[in-house]
Amino acid sequence: MSELINQFILDLNHAWQNGDFAAVANSYHEEVVLLPPDSGAPICGRAAVVESYRGFNEQATLANFRVTELKVYPFDASIDRATASVHMVHMRFEVEYQLAGTNYWESGLEVYTVVNNPAPQIIWRSQCTLDNRILD
Repeated sequence: MSELINQFILDLNHAWQNGDFAAVANSYHEEVVLLPPDSGAPICGRAAVVESYRGFNEQATLANFRVTELKVYPFDASIDRATASVHMVHMRFEVEYQLAGTNYWESGLEVYTVVNNPAPQIIWRSQCTLDNRILD
């Protein structure tokens, strides 16, 4: 199951980079909560999360995105294993992009809670920036 979840996260990252927002939407539960890296207000609901991806893609020019580490941890919760499973995912990444004429490089950590019932969907995502540099 961990390999399925691993591939699911890689596919999500491929989808947003290529503007496939239908695939992005399918990756998130209707009632997902996303905590942004700027400690701003949580982004709640699938439509709002998809719009956050769309907004980044419209405002920024992506130069490079790379997953540097991806670990999947099965969460042994008291759930009906016949119908669902829960996984915590830690993903480290590096990204280069241009926004408003300025070039940025960032590294960060995203933490996902993924429920597989019957297909994987993200119910929680938090992101923190580990390093942020202006390249200009």
